[in-house]
Amino acid sequence: MQRHTLGILALLLLFGAVVFWIWPPERASGQQLEAACWRLGTLLAVWWVAYPEVKHMPAWLFGAIPVIIIVLALRPRWLVIAIPILIALAVLKPRIFPRPPKDGSG
Repeated sequence: MQRHTLGILALLLLFGAVVFWIWPPERASGQQLEAACWRLGTLLAVWWVAYPEVKHMPAWLFGAIPVIIIVLALRPRWLVIAIPILIALAVLKPRIFPRPPKDGSG
C-alpha cells in the first residue's frame, strides 16, 4: 500500500467521523460506525506519518506484534514482565556500523 493511499483513506475516515459527529446517527449501529471511523482514521493517519520507518521493519514483526498485543490484552499482568524486556531490547539492540573500506594497506 502506498503512502498516498494511506493518507487519503485517513482523511476520508476522519471526514466521515466528523460528519457523524455533526449529524449524530440515531441507531446504535451508526454510533459504532462513528467510533470505528475515528479509530481507524487516527490509526491510518499515524501509519501514514510512520510509513517510511514501517517499510524498513523486518517481516517477522508484522506477525509477532498482533500476537503480542492479543496475549497482553488477555493477560494484562504480563505487562510487568513485558515492559522491562522491551526496554532491555531497545537498549541492547546491536548497532550496525559501516565497515571501513579496504584500501589494501594494513
